[in-house]
Amino acid sequence: MGISMDRRSFVKGAAAAGAAMGLAACSSGSTGSSASSSSSASTDATASATISCYIDNPTSIDPFDIEEFNGAAVAAQLFDPLTRYDYATEELKPLTAESWDSNDSADTWTFHIKKGLKFHDGTDVTANSFKYAWNRICNPKTTDSPSVVSYHLALVKGYDDVVNGKADELTGITCPDDYTLKVELASPYADFPFVVCCTPLSPIPDCAKDNFATYSKAPVGNGPFMMDGSWEDGQFINMKKFSDYGGDKPAKVGGVNFSIQKDTDTAFLEFQAGNLDLCDIPAGRIKETAATYGESEDGYTVSPGKQTLLGQVMYTEYLAYNVNDPILSNKLVRQAMSLAIDRQSLCDTLYESTATPSGDIVPPGIAGNDESTWIYTAYDVDKANALLDQAGYPADASGSRGITLSIMVNSSRSTDEFVAMQANWAAVGITVNIDQLEYATMLSRYVDGTFQLGSRGWTADYPIMDNFLQPLMYTGVGDNVSHYSSAEFDAKLDEARKTVDEEARIKLMHEADAIGAEDMPIIPILHKALNKVGSDKYQDLMVDAGRTPELRYAKLA
Repeated sequence: MGISMDRRSFVKGAAAAGAAMGLAACSSGSTGSSASSSSSASTDATASATISCYIDNPTSIDPFDIEEFNGAAVAAQLFDPLTRYDYATEELKPLTAESWDSNDSADTWTFHIKKGLKFHDGTDVTANSFKYAWNRICNPKTTDSPSVVSYHLALVKGYDDVVNGKADELTGITCPDDYTLKVELASPYADFPFVVCCTPLSPIPDCAKDNFATYSKAPVGNGPFMMDGSWEDGQFINMKKFSDYGGDKPAKVGGVNFSIQKDTDTAFLEFQAGNLDLCDIPAGRIKETAATYGESEDGYTVSPGKQTLLGQVMYTEYLAYNVNDPILSNKLVRQAMSLAIDRQSLCDTLYESTATPSGDIVPPGIAGNDESTWIYTAYDVDKANALLDQAGYPADASGSRGITLSIMVNSSRSTDEFVAMQANWAAVGITVNIDQLEYATMLSRYVDGTFQLGSRGWTADYPIMDNFLQPLMYTGVGDNVSHYSSAEFDAKLDEARKTVDEEARIKLMHEADAIGAEDMPIIPILHKALNKVGSDKYQDLMVDAGRTPELRYAKLA
């Protein structure tokens, strides 16, 4: 419960002023929180039920290092950050913070923490829990290097000194009292309340200080579920309901089993056998699944007979270039390879028209999305050939241009999509070999820059353009795995972030987007639907447009 605030009304005091009306307006966080007339017996059965969900093996489930979807799906059940974005109402709402406000210039933000909230170990959630957590992800002493997701706090005063080992704490974070968190930024940032809704910025209890490795295997959080044992690497992650949860909507089910499977095809067989309650759909089987299990009415909520989730998500699948590679350092080659891809064919065949070709790295549903921005995502073989000629790679008599590259692909994925791209690139004289790897290995190569091409996807941590542009293309950011650096892009994005007026800010963000689109350090491929299916055992089993399972709302059908 509490107030709500969208980015169009961030002005000073807006959150606090709306509190009285918001108590009623925000009482329902989703369609899964409506009242039920279930019998006491049915309620008791739900309370002892365990939902089983498919995931790939995460790289981390600790907020310190949440940078991929599987770990984020797990951590979202364990942790509640300051705010949350309600995709149904398109509003930012309170979670651990009951309200927030800013000064007129939007460079100082104050968050008022709800009293009485507990961590899973029984200790209190306070403003200092956030101060510790945020310093933890920035300080290289935590694990010998700052977190790859510390960039979320890049505008907080003192950030550079902490990540560079010159200071232990962010000077911009103070706690005037136990339930007030004050954040001073190096420059104005009107969208900062959106940033703090991401899981990496969740509060962390003092027990995490004892042993990083032990804590990261069984994180103690403040969310609706708590760990039930430790993460069994490559096998499962079990959770149980946190009985003292004081946040938004306690869990109805008794537990969660995240079942780690080697690939989607294997997981789908487990779902068909009744061993999983939420599962991804293999490529090429979407319409078949919808016909068998029925399609969800809203695209995001499972109910018996309406179990296939095909709602659009704030997600872009893309390929990352290593822009320091001798061949791929030439942006003409990068542009040509993008032009050679027949995205519409991929969407129509492998994704059975549930996906759309990407013309922007920023997905539809986020203010500022413009699918005409990345002009080299058009399918134009003639132009691709002309650019390769211009780049100094003429075709020989056989059509080959003497370019051989390798693309990293997650071993849990089907290679059908990349085989199709192989054929597209071969048609313009480029040979690309597919290298299937565990994601942890891929991530290591991304960070080290020891790759040429890699398959990636980005889901909004928070639904603003900045969350796609800054992580993926700003110089030195951990998720900028292309190792792209453009002073022009950085300056334009910095200017946008400092702009308080929303319309002007989005315009500047779009100009930064266009700079990236010309330099092409990444290749946007497609925007796709959820493509998940749930069990008929549950109703109000939800996955939101950010691809996060909302398991607290589910109950037995």
